[in-house]
Amino acid sequence: MTVTTSQDEQLGAAIGAIPSGLFIVTSQQNDKTATMLASWVQQAGFTPPSVTIIVAKGRPIESFLTVGSPVVINIAEKGQGKIIGHFAKGFAPDIDPFDGVETAAAPSGQPYLTDAIAYLDATVTGSLDAGDHTVILATINAGERLREGESAIHTRKNGFKY
Repeated sequence: MTVTTSQDEQLGAAIGAIPSGLFIVTSQQNDKTATMLASWVQQAGFTPPSVTIIVAKGRPIESFLTVGSPVVINIAEKGQGKIIGHFAKGFAPDIDPFDGVETAAAPSGQPYLTDAIAYLDATVTGSLDAGDHTVILATINAGERLREGESAIHTRKNGFKY
C-alpha cells in the first residue's frame, strides 16, 4: 500500500493527538549530568514498579541510560513553562543544567527538581531498540509527590515530529 502525502498528514495528526506528560529526565554519573525534556514516559509495571522512557537515538542522555544506571524522572506541573523551557533547550553533559534551578537529593543521591509535582528515583533495568528511538525500562526505587496539582500534558500537531 502506498501512503500519500494527504494520508501522511492525516496519520501524523491522528498520532499527534495521543496525549502525553512532560517530564525532565536526569542522570548524574562521573561528575557529569545528562538531562532531557521527555514526553514519552509511561508506567510499565506494578511489581516491581517500573516505567518506560523513550529516548531518540543519538541524544547525549542515551549513553547515560545503560543497565544499572541511576535515572530520575521529574514530573512537570501544569503551568511550569519556565522550568519546561529551561530543560527544553538541552544541555551538553559537561554543562550544569541545574545552575539556577532548585534541587534536593533523592534517596539514591541523584538530584531531583523541587519545583516538580513529583519525582521518581529509578535504576535502568533494560532497553529495547525501537527504530529511531530506544525504549528504556527503569525500576522505581523511591519517589515522592511533592505537592497537589495537575501534571503537565500536551499533544502534538504532527505525530511524526516533536
